[in-house]
Amino acid sequence: MNSTTVAPDWRASLAVPNIVAALASIVMAYALFAWFPYASGYGATRASMFEFMSWIWKNNPEWEHCWLVPLAVIGLIYYRRKALAALPVEGSWLGLAALLGSLFLYWVGYLADNVYVGYASLLGFVGSLVLWFLGWRWLIALAFPIAFLAFMFPLPFMDNLLAFPLRIFMSTVSVGFLNLIGLSCLQQGTAIVSVPDFAAGLAAGERFAVDVADPCSGIRSLFALMMVSALYGYIAMDKPWQKWVVFLSSIPLAVAGNFARIIMLTLGTIALGPDVAIGSIEEPTTFHMLSGFLVFGVALGGMLGVGWLLQRFTPQAKSNS
Repeated sequence: MNSTTVAPDWRASLAVPNIVAALASIVMAYALFAWFPYASGYGATRASMFEFMSWIWKNNPEWEHCWLVPLAVIGLIYYRRKALAALPVEGSWLGLAALLGSLFLYWVGYLADNVYVGYASLLGFVGSLVLWFLGWRWLIALAFPIAFLAFMFPLPFMDNLLAFPLRIFMSTVSVGFLNLIGLSCLQQGTAIVSVPDFAAGLAAGERFAVDVADPCSGIRSLFALMMVSALYGYIAMDKPWQKWVVFLSSIPLAVAGNFARIIMLTLGTIALGPDVAIGSIEEPTTFHMLSGFLVFGVALGGMLGVGWLLQRFTPQAKSNS
């Protein structure tokens, strides 16, 4: 009776160490980014990176869209599941070296009490794990979903950096347009006020006055629209340059959407009065709230229009027969 000896599968022998390393990496990621008090941010005591992010998401309307980023990344991976399943698993030890570099960056951010350095270390941590366990082809295939995680990171300092210049710019553009269509007005800082009418006994701003506050500056919609345009460009466009055009178009489209909102509020103030058209910052009216949807309607419509033009007028490569 002959006995046969089955040679052990070397891949099976490596399966257990890889699983152990992967589980250890998950535990490490939770400890570093969700548990360990990393930086104080804008508070008095240090908090973990996820605690800081979730606090900003909850308390700043400009960053509420960040909640959707993890779900969008999961959706992107599911969208590409067939292409990913066909890739070979060829883990690279360079991923471990990159992981050590990410941990060093994490340590630097901790010493500097700077959460933004921690953001970079988190992206590097995720990319390093993909390279270590799955390999270069997987890292290239998942480059966009990993980079998309950056939209999860709130940047509150951008509010002060961009909000006021945007308010001034939107006021200037709106005043120019309103004067062009025959509604004489003046710009006073960030406010749009009607010109004085001495014959009617009306002072400046007595007929109508609209102040371009932070929500109307475009800062609230800018980052959300950048996120949506990046996602749309990645899914709908074929060529890299098309993706970049769609993504960069989100900036002027956000400005255009908020311009339409300011014009709507100004005309509403003239026709309905400020109590109906605007209300207050603490208690905006229904008309004021509806004008916010106009921003996204104009911007998203413009984004789809840009995508259609790119697909319609971009020459298609001829296939060799």
